[in-house]
Amino acid sequence: MASNFKFKLLSHLTEKKENEGFTLIELLVVVIIIGVLAAIALPNLMNQVGKARISEGRNGVGALNRAQQVYRTENPTFSSNTTNLDTKVVDGKYFTFGTGVSGEVATSTANPKNATGDNTTTQSGTVTYTPGTGAFTVSTSW
Repeated sequence: MASNFKFKLLSHLTEKKENEGFTLIELLVVVIIIGVLAAIALPNLMNQVGKARISEGRNGVGALNRAQQVYRTENPTFSSNTTNLDTKVVDGKYFTFGTGVSGEVATSTANPKNATGDNTTTQSGTVTYTPGTGAFTVSTSW
């Protein structure tokens, strides 16, 4: 009878052990590990998001520069208004676009709508026309 009692007691303790959950220490360790991983990954993620947003500005400036070259080839001066250019560049979600002219130099800019919140910076590019050679020089600043 004593061995039957021991068997039942041991089987009851084994079943009880299997039904237990995680201890508070185990849960705390998991939460700390997740917190450390998040602290490491979040700044890298935000940096990548900012780079993706900046590409909107760079693409717009590049398109405006190419459109200015086409416009100057067909007209005696650069266009000081983006609506005169044959391009689909419109103000985007993160940038506003504009262009300015000074003699034979056209400057295209992409100004961030919310630089700090969107992690973006001003993007700009210039197109210079040399009348003697008919050559264009394009430069960007980012």
